[in-house]
Amino acid sequence: MHVFYTNPMESKRFFLYDLLAIIFVLSFISCSYEGKTGKLLTSAETMVEQYPDSALILLDSIINPYDLSPKELNRYRLLQIQAKDKAWKDISSDTVIFDVRNYYVKKNDPGNIALSTFYCGRVLHERRDYIGAMKEYLKADEYAEKTRNTNLKGLSQSFIGEVNLKKMAPDKAVEHFKTAAQDFHEANNMKNETGSYIFIGNAFLQQSAKDSALYYYDKALQVAEANNDSLQIEKIAQNIGIAYQESGRIDQAEKYFGIAAKYISDSKDRMKLYLNISDTFYERGILDSAKVYVNKSLSLLPNNPDIFVAASIYETLSEIEEKQSDFKQSLEYFKEYADNLKKIVEENKKNEISELQRKYDKERFQNENSQLKISKQRLYILFSTALLMICLLALFFYKKSADNKKRVMEKEYKILEAEKKIYQLMEMANSYKNKENSDRDLLLQHFEILKKVSLLKKSLKNKEDRSHHLVKVFNTIVYGQESLNWNIFIQSLNGIHNGLFNRLKERYPELTETEFRICCLTYSDFSCSEIGTIINLSPFTVQQKRSILRKKLGIEPEGDIRSYLDNTLSEKKEPI
Repeated sequence: MHVFYTNPMESKRFFLYDLLAIIFVLSFISCSYEGKTGKLLTSAETMVEQYPDSALILLDSIINPYDLSPKELNRYRLLQIQAKDKAWKDISSDTVIFDVRNYYVKKNDPGNIALSTFYCGRVLHERRDYIGAMKEYLKADEYAEKTRNTNLKGLSQSFIGEVNLKKMAPDKAVEHFKTAAQDFHEANNMKNETGSYIFIGNAFLQQSAKDSALYYYDKALQVAEANNDSLQIEKIAQNIGIAYQESGRIDQAEKYFGIAAKYISDSKDRMKLYLNISDTFYERGILDSAKVYVNKSLSLLPNNPDIFVAASIYETLSEIEEKQSDFKQSLEYFKEYADNLKKIVEENKKNEISELQRKYDKERFQNENSQLKISKQRLYILFSTALLMICLLALFFYKKSADNKKRVMEKEYKILEAEKKIYQLMEMANSYKNKENSDRDLLLQHFEILKKVSLLKKSLKNKEDRSHHLVKVFNTIVYGQESLNWNIFIQSLNGIHNGLFNRLKERYPELTETEFRICCLTYSDFSCSEIGTIINLSPFTVQQKRSILRKKLGIEPEGDIRSYLDNTLSEKKEPI
């Protein structure tokens, strides 16, 4: 007998700016732009349920899916498996669906978690791991319940029932198929509701409960008629006719074959119907009528080449001729039947090889694209590296130039400082009054200010290259030829001030030599810049040390050091 059941499941500001500019350029170079695949994936999503083959064509038009963003890549993978499953393609090797499910779990996307979990079950189902598939279907059913996706819940329940049928547990299968039918009814998916009733009928047939099976087949027909689905009506009617035929109820079989005939519009379906009618006559022993209808089916075969139907036709013709004792013709038909069986085997192998070849070609193409992408990335890296080197060299020379400018400015600063000190020495020389009782004049005399200024003027007059010579000349004359003896100078000051500076040392032994000298020069009315010129310190340093000196002497921050020393350390001479 020839049963043609249909499957119901189908679906420094400038330096900083330069650095930021380099980072921006390198980031721009390293970026790769993804193709605009959003509309294509949306189109495939809308047609995957009704036209899975067309959805697959759209998805296959994406040259290298690995260039997609993670979001689009996982969407693509889920749609591809969904379309392949609904188009009756092999999905047993599509274990990538588990990675897809993990992605959606991380993204906490309940809707896609439910759908991807369901297809995890489908992949395991096709790999004949029924226990694993059952677990995934049950998980998908839970997710579908949470997301209120009654259609997906119906699909999960349907395949749970199918697994139970394969495990020879038809009672459990019927329970799940009934739940699926209710879910599909709530989802207004009449096509899958019809399929669920057909599955219930199949489960009852497995238990040899033919009346119950026919009851649910009839319910399936009623739903198809309510949905005005002529294609489903025709196919279900044929299936019911075949069920009656196998039950020996030929009259009922003819009735439903008659119903199917009313809705047939496709010559291929008509060819199958003629073959089924031929079988009913054959079962009733009306061989001539059986031969008439099988020949009608045979006449449509050239326009509808189908090796499976062809094998059934020639098998029926061989049996009829054998019954009519035409053994020679029966043998010829049997040879045709055997040839078609051989073609079926070869076609199955060819399909398997073609599928493997297609997968190989696709993987090879993807590998070639990956290699091309790697080559491009290498070029990007080389170009980026070259650009980085150029930028680093530019920054190196920029920094070198800046350092040179800094050194030049430092030299200029030293020259300006030397000029300032020379001017200060000249001012001090001009202020010399040649009075022995003046502390200031005494120091100027001991320090040989007049002599050193004269030497500076003479030396600078003979040197045109002032910029490279001034600092050296100043340091050599002023500090390299220092003739001041501080002990003699202090003795002279002590003689004028009745031992004041000896008492200063005795009372404040914690003063350093530099602090002591600054104190003496301050008492002698020298300014910070003058003191700095004499003892080779910057005016700022002299000012700092004066502050420390006040603190050690116990003078308020802005207090006058000379007045304090006069009030604290001076002694009046006894009258003679």
